[in-house]
Amino acid sequence: MNATTKVLKPVRITPTRVCNATNTGDLAAELRVAVMKTSRRLRLESSSDTLTAAQYSVLAGLRNKQHTIGELAAGEQITAPSMTRIVKSLLEAEFVTRTISEADARQVLIALTPEGLEAYQQARTQRTAWLALGLEKLDAKDRATLARAAALLQEMSAK
Repeated sequence: MNATTKVLKPVRITPTRVCNATNTGDLAAELRVAVMKTSRRLRLESSSDTLTAAQYSVLAGLRNKQHTIGELAAGEQITAPSMTRIVKSLLEAEFVTRTISEADARQVLIALTPEGLEAYQQARTQRTAWLALGLEKLDAKDRATLARAAALLQEMSAK
């Protein structure tokens, strides 16, 4: 730990808004707003001149495997022309490459470059650091509650 690192002690954060959802519809609305605001804040925390939110998402999808424009578009739930524009900007930044598929010469595969991986990892690190700082302000009980909620949300979104 260096001299500029602050040590934060856990404190109980009192929410300014209390969720009194008594049915699944109300809870769904509260969770949607909370997830949306958190997601927006995470994007802002890693905002830079390097990557847009859409570019970040595409780079994340390319971490482990090459994909076609169609596969990337389907994964992001956008049109192929919209994905083509995003990929074009990533090509110009040299964050991805295009190659012809060896299995099917009609397909063009998009792959992550080392520079693209570095840009993705930097943005991910910034987002994680912001979130970790917020979690450090919570007590152990609240962190455990969020850990359980994270697992449940991931399980729900995988279905």
